[in-house]
Amino acid sequence: MLLLLPLLFEGILCHGPGTKAAHILGLHHPAAEEPPAFYLLQTSSFANHSWQHTQSSAWVGELQTHRWDNDMGTIVFLRPWSQGNFSEEELKHLQALLQLYFHSFPSQVQELSSQFQLKLKPEAWVSKGPSPGPGRLLLVCHVSGFFPKSVWVRWMRGQQELPGTQQGEVLPNADTTWYLRVTLNVAAGEATGLTCRVKHSSLRGHDIIIHWDGYPIFLILICLAVLLTLVMLVVADSWIKKQSSNVNICSLHGLRLNVPTKVNIQEARNLGHQLCLAQKSWMKNSFLNKCKISLSKLR
Repeated sequence: MLLLLPLLFEGILCHGPGTKAAHILGLHHPAAEEPPAFYLLQTSSFANHSWQHTQSSAWVGELQTHRWDNDMGTIVFLRPWSQGNFSEEELKHLQALLQLYFHSFPSQVQELSSQFQLKLKPEAWVSKGPSPGPGRLLLVCHVSGFFPKSVWVRWMRGQQELPGTQQGEVLPNADTTWYLRVTLNVAAGEATGLTCRVKHSSLRGHDIIIHWDGYPIFLILICLAVLLTLVMLVVADSWIKKQSSNVNICSLHGLRLNVPTKVNIQEARNLGHQLCLAQKSWMKNSFLNKCKISLSKLR
């Protein structure tokens, strides 16, 4: 449509301007000289997605010949000869084309600009702020590195927004991105299960959800301690079995050397087996006592 506009306006001027128009425009100049230039000016301002303003005009050289009335949706002829020799039907058709153009132009520009608009995804993390009082916690949700500026951040319990959420001012970072700090004052026993939810245009509907992990850290440490204990028990049992087999062999050899030949070999084996069981029981008890001491220190 933009490419057709110069031709349409040129048709208005060149369809048959009168002698007065020729005199004003300088068309009586010798053929060697170029005719005056015809051009259009359009200025469109976009404050946001819901507001825009456009000004359009047509010029021949330094003389303005037409302008567009946004309120009426019509061409305003600024010179008596600006209409040329177009019929009323032709002018109605021309104005209908221009109305369609000026109606669709803003939406097309906004759609195109949204495709190339710089969008940076935010990063979010939570921390604990200064204690607001006995038995209270100040939960802080930090959101940084996002662009554009508009962002939605709330403390939530499940899908319910908590009314005590306090949002600070959106502040600029050095790299032209933005930073926001959102806090929540809660009782210490009510912090479990809370999340910080972040919505931003760059996320395309995939909200960032950060869980408050003040209590889960303690649970993780307990799980790690239990897992470490189990590993130590498995390793100790394997080592005890190995030592028991070695002691059994040594006991049998010793009995063969020191016991009279008339002693029943089966009795010697039974005696060695009992000694091994006693030694194995002693090592297990000693290891378990050490594990209990280590766990009591962790607590």
